[in-house]
Amino acid sequence: MFTRSLPLLLAAIVVAGCKNQTKTTAELPTLTVGHGDINVRVAATGVVEPINPVDIKTKAGGTVIQEPVEVGSKVNRGDLLAQIDPRDVRNAFEQAMADDVVSAMQMEKALRDRARKDSLFKYKVISQAAWDSTKSSIASATSDMVAKRATLDNRRQNLEDATVRAPIGGTIVSRPVTQGQIVTAATAANGGTTLMSLADLGRVRMRVTIDEVEMGAIRVGLPASVAIDAFPDHPFSGVIEKIEPQAVVTQGVTFFPIMVSIDNRDGLLMPGMNGEVTVKAADLKNVLQVSIDAIRATNELAPVSRMFGIPVDTLTGLLRRDLVSSEGTTGIPGRYAVVQLPNSTWEMRLVRLGPTDLKVVQVIEGLKEGDKVLSLGTILASKPAVAPKLQIAANMQRGASPTRPAQAGEVAKPAQSSEIASKAAKKP
Repeated sequence: MFTRSLPLLLAAIVVAGCKNQTKTTAELPTLTVGHGDINVRVAATGVVEPINPVDIKTKAGGTVIQEPVEVGSKVNRGDLLAQIDPRDVRNAFEQAMADDVVSAMQMEKALRDRARKDSLFKYKVISQAAWDSTKSSIASATSDMVAKRATLDNRRQNLEDATVRAPIGGTIVSRPVTQGQIVTAATAANGGTTLMSLADLGRVRMRVTIDEVEMGAIRVGLPASVAIDAFPDHPFSGVIEKIEPQAVVTQGVTFFPIMVSIDNRDGLLMPGMNGEVTVKAADLKNVLQVSIDAIRATNELAPVSRMFGIPVDTLTGLLRRDLVSSEGTTGIPGRYAVVQLPNSTWEMRLVRLGPTDLKVVQVIEGLKEGDKVLSLGTILASKPAVAPKLQIAANMQRGASPTRPAQAGEVAKPAQSSEIASKAAKKP
């Protein structure tokens, strides 16, 4: 009889053990704070474009009779790019030359008249009025000669403008005008027909946009690595050339455009190619770090609420008003970690962070090496039957001074807010 009841007794003991086990405090996943290297990289995509392309125009309007270059042609400074029909401007130049010769002869005649009248006036042959009239004649001849020579110079420039030469060495990027087409003269800054665009492709650039949260690690002069889709096995080196101060908002997210100049001495990169820029923002050696899985913003309380069985509203009410949003105000979220204390309880603690590589983040204040922090990214499949005890660090509690920084290794004494949290956890 006793032998038959033994299995039943063992089964009852196992069941009782299982029930007791469910009442023990749940084991939560932890991560360890330690030292290591952090290589901070910021990546963004963009399109290759030329640096400061030059739009080629001419001050001479007319028909394009010669255009020896094509798109992609490499030219040196002074090479012929286009020839405008020079007949009209040449005729105007020759007419201006003739007018200049006439004005010079009139000036010479006025000077001879003045010399002759000087002699006559000396011997009292002519009156003072007749002698004074020569001054007016010379002034008129001088004015006419100056005007004619200015016109001649303008006509000479127009004739020279009919022959379009390269102002810089580079590559023809575009050529919207073909031979035989009539173009208008560029008499104003934005007027005239654009014959072609010329750019030096020895250096090109990419215009990419960086999220505002990463702009703290970006500055002019930082090196960058550029991966072009057309050359997956050929990385290119670049450097941040410029950061534009005006933000661009896309779908509610704020970005800042930056210009990355790229060495293209091999001539492999062409405008329009797509690629990815990776900026080498920082290389931190042997710094205190922790996995980003252990860090959350103070407006993200769902993981703590689930693991410790405390309603989110209760947690929000325990935190400083400047850390959370309340009715009529907008809080600035801080960053926190949940640290395991020696007495097997947990503490929600403010931390101050440095750069991150999206895997680990530098810890500046709030934690020390060897601390065990809760892995907040691990959401338990079900709420623990007996939730661990949680307390709020003193510098996070409502009413605490926001100027007091979190100290590494500080263990706050349980305050009234911690007791409220414990009572909330016991509610069914």
